[in-house]
Amino acid sequence: MSYRVQGKKSPVREYFGRGKTGEQTAKIRAAELNLSKTKGETLGRTSTDIYLDELAQVYLDDAKRRGVSEYWRKEFTALLNTTILPALSSRPVDQISFADIVRMADGWGKSVATTNRYLGYLRAVFRFGLDQDITTVNPLRKWRKAKETTKRDFRLTMEDFERIRAKAMPHLAIAMEIELMTWARPGPTELFKLHKRDIDPEAKTIRIRGTKTPTSDRLMHLDGDEVCRLLEITSLSKSGYLIEYAGAPVKQIARSWAAAVEAAGITYHVTPYDIRHLGISEALRAGADLAAVSQMAGHADISTTQRKYYHCLKGEKARAATLKAKAARPKAGKVVNFPR
Repeated sequence: MSYRVQGKKSPVREYFGRGKTGEQTAKIRAAELNLSKTKGETLGRTSTDIYLDELAQVYLDDAKRRGVSEYWRKEFTALLNTTILPALSSRPVDQISFADIVRMADGWGKSVATTNRYLGYLRAVFRFGLDQDITTVNPLRKWRKAKETTKRDFRLTMEDFERIRAKAMPHLAIAMEIELMTWARPGPTELFKLHKRDIDPEAKTIRIRGTKTPTSDRLMHLDGDEVCRLLEITSLSKSGYLIEYAGAPVKQIARSWAAAVEAAGITYHVTPYDIRHLGISEALRAGADLAAVSQMAGHADISTTQRKYYHCLKGEKARAATLKAKAARPKAGKVVNFPR
């Protein structure tokens, strides 16, 4: 809900969550505000208070000025409105405690990785407030990312990939093929954004317009067959996007993916992201240079590639042992005497 307060240019917004509980809480708050207005009391926040929704708006405006991608700004805005602001906008930023944030995060029910990411975003907002002298505290100043104790078990093989693709709807089959070819991250961040204008047939490259890391926006090199296949796909596209359904860009493939996996008889957990992992793994197993693979995958640092795909490099130690420089052996029949 929103209402106007004297001395503020924009309406004040308060958040109460979704569902019947949130609706009931909002009605109670509306009644309180109406009563205060009738009594001539100051409504809600004072003109000197800075609340999280106001600070976040300034942060997002600054992010736009700095050229942060529209996709990221939309994603963070949705996260704020649905997950963070309903829990933390009832008091000024300088009164938010670390305990308040922990209680909020505990209620998310998200994985450790997702919780770390969300809290990292929030910490950046608090830091921004301090740096710009808007606020005086950062309740996440001493917070550190929780250690991820479990790692994904990637089991997808080329054989199972083809089994799934054989059962997939046409748009999903094309998405699978292009992801394996380009190592684009599945979803709207990279894979679904691929457009025919991103293909350079002469240079045999396709531009991946990534947003996850500073090096995500990159060129993926292709062979001749891959270029021909992509041109064939674009010739059938009505929207210009490589992956489309009924002439429009695809926004999600979760349902068609689940149906294809089930139809293929795959019983272990597998996601579209596993295709990217499979493509990178196969290249490394075939002997591709680690630095080149890291760059084409859009990893921020080569150590990320080495850490995530070390299982593909285990044979490299034995191979390295055979390539080490060796001293010349003594000629046959010559005895080497060691001093005693």
